[in-house]
Amino acid sequence: MPLTELMGYVVTSVLEEMRGNPGDPQVQAMGVNMLRAMIKDSEALKRIVLAGGGVEVLVLGVQQHPTDEDLLTGALEAIDELHGLASLLQALDHLKASPPGARAGLWAFARAAKDRWAEVGALPHRETVRVILSTAHAHQDDYRVLSTALELLADLMMEVVDMRCAFSDLGGWPWLLQVMEANAHHGRIQLYGCKLLSALCRGGCLVEAHMSETVTVLERCFVQHEADECVLYWAFWAVQQLNGARALVNPMRNGCFKTASAMVAALKSLAAVTLGESDGACAEDMPAVVAAVVHAMDMFSERFDVLYEAMAVLGHVAVFVLGSSAGASVRQQLLPCVEVAVKALLHVMVTRSSDACSVQSACVALAGIIESCPEASPVRASIRAALLGGSGEGEHLLAKIIAAHVSNDSLQMALMWLNGIVVGVGPILQQMAQHSASHAVQLPAIRTLALLYGERIELEAADLASLPAALQSVLAAMRRFPENIVLQQHACYSLCAMTEHVADVPGSVSDEALSQCAVAAVEALRLVRGRCDGRQDSASYNALYLRKEGTRCIVAVCAMRPSLGRWLRESGLQDVLADALRSTADSVWDGRRDPEAEETLRLELLALSYVLGPPAILEALRRWGVVKPAVVRAAADAVVDLARGAMNRKLSDTPDPEMVAFAAPVQALIAAGCGAEFLAVMQVHAADEDLQSRIHLAVGFVGGCPPQL
Repeated sequence: MPLTELMGYVVTSVLEEMRGNPGDPQVQAMGVNMLRAMIKDSEALKRIVLAGGGVEVLVLGVQQHPTDEDLLTGALEAIDELHGLASLLQALDHLKASPPGARAGLWAFARAAKDRWAEVGALPHRETVRVILSTAHAHQDDYRVLSTALELLADLMMEVVDMRCAFSDLGGWPWLLQVMEANAHHGRIQLYGCKLLSALCRGGCLVEAHMSETVTVLERCFVQHEADECVLYWAFWAVQQLNGARALVNPMRNGCFKTASAMVAALKSLAAVTLGESDGACAEDMPAVVAAVVHAMDMFSERFDVLYEAMAVLGHVAVFVLGSSAGASVRQQLLPCVEVAVKALLHVMVTRSSDACSVQSACVALAGIIESCPEASPVRASIRAALLGGSGEGEHLLAKIIAAHVSNDSLQMALMWLNGIVVGVGPILQQMAQHSASHAVQLPAIRTLALLYGERIELEAADLASLPAALQSVLAAMRRFPENIVLQQHACYSLCAMTEHVADVPGSVSDEALSQCAVAAVEALRLVRGRCDGRQDSASYNALYLRKEGTRCIVAVCAMRPSLGRWLRESGLQDVLADALRSTADSVWDGRRDPEAEETLRLELLALSYVLGPPAILEALRRWGVVKPAVVRAAADAVVDLARGAMNRKLSDTPDPEMVAFAAPVQALIAAGCGAEFLAVMQVHAADEDLQSRIHLAVGFVGGCPPQL
């Protein structure tokens, strides 16, 4: 090809010029740069260079200018382009006695390796590590050689696990620790030394004999480089990989970290240590850990960043102690350290009660501790007494903080949850009544009620007794904020969670109260009636989620009292449900699956089935089944839910003849020909394996013979 021939002529000319002027550094440098530019990604030109004696020309230039690092680096990178990393490693071994040659060789090899780790992994591991270590050994006082060698070794140990054993076998550990100790004040050497330690401590080559010295080196690094965030990052990471919490705890207790940034980094690293599996991190070590963290809080009592990380560690440690597999006597002996952690958290709530962020962090930590305690635990009792003033009468600490931050949604949520798990539902309902006009109180309270009633299978007797009042409190909030979509969404979910416990307290919740819940859910659905939910924005998501939770609430209420479905139909409210289904289905793209939309569609179909009868599912299949697999998936799941629900319901529970379809949905679906409709759409969506399995399950309930695929 003409262009290749032209470039070949240029290459030959460059080589002749370099061969004729070996002592001219400018000719050599220009020639090396041109050769590198031309042969990069060009196999044809590489062959021309090799055939023209290019390697010999490059070697001649290196021999003539052994102190020109730029020229050496360029020539070595050109050799790498021609022969690969193996030739570069050989060149480094040859040049290692010369400081410029060692620096250029290390730099060229490190730069080439970063883009070709697969090729690096194919090199002989022991030989690769030997060349680099021997190069560094030859220049123990050359800062640049040492830092470059450490950086290269750190990257190698990170990327090529098998090289760690070679490093250890070749005496790498004593060399590394000696280099870090001799250059304790050099930030760059400490940085790459810590990075190398973090890679080595991941496993495969850690020598027990060097453990103590490694910890000492890291502790010294913390102290001397506490203002260097990069050094601290890798030093703390090395400690975490070393599983040595003690390497953090001792410096923290001794006041070695004199800046807030260093203490924050130490606390973050301590939080990441695996408790129970680390050196200095078993259950018996937790009193020392707590003491060190509390000392850090005292040192930086005005720094939120330190307090935030410290409180997270205290909560983590306390939960670990309370759930430890140690014997009962050991746990009993460790309870005082949990009490110290609790007192420190409560102290923050009292002294920084005006700081919403500090209070919220303390609440989260205390909530985790309480949830780890049995009901009769003295730790739980002490927290309750501190938060509620012992007797629980008067304006206690929690009430003061709630009143002081009544407009802070995030903090209110944390406070409500803490209140709920400490005392129960009652105080939350009191706060809702006291601050009925505050959206910032009502929304967190509703969300907390949903968690308390939704995530606990067995409720306390007091919480069950408060169920009717809780329903009315949520309904009152919905009436107070009828236009707030987010509040309506969470309120519907909360009503659903509470409705599922109605059977646990027979007779306590009237049919009228349940009908109020259903009507409130329908009214919430009116907020988004006809609104699109297929866009990628928050308003669209909120519309979809409100439809989901609104229909979930109606399904829960009607499942508890099937007669309410007929009442909703007679009240003319079925149109709102039909519109919700239509809006969600139309928002899903034809031929696409959408898990969020499918769950919403399932709930909408179930709600319509309770109101209009199970054959409502058939209409959806006929209208959208061919073009919208998401609707098919939702319909199949709805059929399965109805069938399984009917298995748990006795026909005698619903003696009204008009309710037979609701009591026996499978028979109603079979009579309407639902099985045939599923078989038809099964053929249309034959390529969707997940959908096929869902349809097979549904057809198993409503009849029909699935085709053999």
